[in-house]
Amino acid sequence: MPLPTFTKSGNSYSPFTFEKARLLPLKEPIIPNQDVGISGGGTVRVADLGEAELLFDLIINRISETNRNNLLGFLQHSTVNYAQNTFTFTNEENVPYEVRIWNTKQLDFPLVRGGFYNVKLTLRQEITNATGGGN
Repeated sequence: MPLPTFTKSGNSYSPFTFEKARLLPLKEPIIPNQDVGISGGGTVRVADLGEAELLFDLIINRISETNRNNLLGFLQHSTVNYAQNTFTFTNEENVPYEVRIWNTKQLDFPLVRGGFYNVKLTLRQEITNATGGGN
């Protein structure tokens, strides 16, 4: 089974491949973009506000300092610049998705026993057309 990989043309850290697979269970929530409520008469009303969002939670524990530094290099590179630009995430089933990093409020890759680092990232599939398809 392939390991999760990030790619971006022009990025000197591309392709970046995690040295380990994501922790199970793999979390890939779908968030419908709908506003749901009840009218004064008790009728359910649903406003469809657009395409559903697909998120990917990448939780990978105990990666090396080198792998962590290369991940940071990839995310900080001007071609990605954290959430500024999209990149391609290829999952364990070798399926590519055009994504951007979604948890930029606080990136924290804590140092754990043995000199390894834990990673938790949330990626959001980029919605690029009327059918909601990404890459």
